[in-house]
Amino acid sequence: MALSVMLAGSVTSCEDMLDTKSDDYVFDKDLNLDNANDSLFSVMGILSQQQRLAERYVLLGEVRGDLVQVPATADYSLQEIAQFNVSADNKYLSRADYYNVINNCNYAIARMDTSVTIHNNKVMMADYVGIRSVRAWTQLQVALNFGELTWYTDPITNVDDVDKDYPVLPFDAALDRILQDIEPYIGMDVPNFGNVGDYNSTQAFVRPTLIAADIHLYKNNYEMAAQLYYDYIDYYNLYITTGYANRWSSNTRTGITAGNFQAYKNEVISRIPFSSDVKDYRPNLINMTYSLVPQMVPAPHFMKQLEEASHYYADGENSILITGTFEGDLRGMAILADNRGDFASAYGYTHVTDKQQDILITKYYNNGEDAGVSNPDNEMFDWRTVRHLRSVPVYRQPSLYLRYAEAVNRAGKPSIAFAVITNGLKQKVMDDSTIVNKWERNGEPYINFDNSKYENNQGTAMRGRGFGIRLSKSGYLIPELATLNDSIEWVENEILYEMAAETCFEGNRFFDLLRVSHHRADHPALFVEKVSQRFDNPAAAAARLSNPDNWWIKK
Repeated sequence: MALSVMLAGSVTSCEDMLDTKSDDYVFDKDLNLDNANDSLFSVMGILSQQQRLAERYVLLGEVRGDLVQVPATADYSLQEIAQFNVSADNKYLSRADYYNVINNCNYAIARMDTSVTIHNNKVMMADYVGIRSVRAWTQLQVALNFGELTWYTDPITNVDDVDKDYPVLPFDAALDRILQDIEPYIGMDVPNFGNVGDYNSTQAFVRPTLIAADIHLYKNNYEMAAQLYYDYIDYYNLYITTGYANRWSSNTRTGITAGNFQAYKNEVISRIPFSSDVKDYRPNLINMTYSLVPQMVPAPHFMKQLEEASHYYADGENSILITGTFEGDLRGMAILADNRGDFASAYGYTHVTDKQQDILITKYYNNGEDAGVSNPDNEMFDWRTVRHLRSVPVYRQPSLYLRYAEAVNRAGKPSIAFAVITNGLKQKVMDDSTIVNKWERNGEPYINFDNSKYENNQGTAMRGRGFGIRLSKSGYLIPELATLNDSIEWVENEILYEMAAETCFEGNRFFDLLRVSHHRADHPALFVEKVSQRFDNPAAAAARLSNPDNWWIKK
């Protein structure tokens, strides 16, 4: 534990030249990690440092996207980021927390003896892979947020190390270098310390397979990305179910069955967890978004989009008949037929008075725990206690399936990609020529869903747009378009909508737009169009965002 403490306080930022006036050594250069206890404490120290990135992961991924709006009353640092105009004293500007994690990983990787073997088992290899995955994920966050990455893999332990000339890699080169560094560990295990609190400890790591898949997708290596996503889905038996659906209780819309809000808490592949002790560090996302003075709220155009989406009611996921067609994606806000009652999912409304409604982000609140502080006088919101987040998910099953769909679509298989949204991937869907084009089924291993374990896979859109969406033969089909590329772009737009509806406010949106826009010949047109619409002067915003250099957080 002493090692963890030393690591935690050792580094600020390469860009700031570590901003230290001391020439004391903060590491013991002779200390090696050659037993399981040293390894465990090192991993825990690194994960403790990673917690400082959780809130920023969500905020930097959302306020620069198109799904949220930062009110004029919000903190100036968030307003600056939302406007892509960050000043030197912005509290989210410092790169120190990222490079603390990177340097701690460098130290552990350099000192860990992976050759230690007990009963033919290299007992420290999983910890080593886990630390490498934390480093790669953190490096990727630096590149995605700042547009560049200072690359170094030897631990910085003193002032002399600080003064060395480290290469600063631009965005594309940074992705290449991170990928090169993590690829040898694809498919390897990460640490499993059992359950830590409510969560399996393996969820504290984004596994190398997913990091590599995401980078390949950014780099437009579509088939490689599709194969890696598929391998992960198949190995870990991951599915999309309608257990996390929001749906009308009947075709008269007299009631709602809600399950989608639980997905953010339960349907997690990787997360940044926090201590159950309320005195320890916690992100402030609940108070920022479910508050008298919210720091970010759902963008009006996004709410409108969900409210106007077509909804196809059927009694169950295996029903053969649509018995009601309405407007509204229930993963957003729903208004009952009799205009009574509240409903909260990713966002929701609460009755303040008979004439007023407030729109709030409830996703974090539903993933929080009561801190035991009552609030009986607060009548504005449907809450009675102060809450703290127990974790920030960074990868969920819908994220995985929708990125798989993104990759498969760009690999030239739009109907298979669209089936991820509408029908779910399983053999009977793949064999149905009215759903999947025969010419797309060329035997590639990444489209093999010929296994009974996929039988209950369902379309992601069934979680909010009705069980009947898979039955729609006129409203929600790929139209007949002039070229394959036209079909791919049409499906890609639907995937972007699904990403918004299913994973909104989780920290993905800026990066989803950046990645998908990069797939297109007219890049950055899509990114500019989507983001500029939330500005008071969309034309002026579009002109500024047309220069990619303005996307990044600068000093």
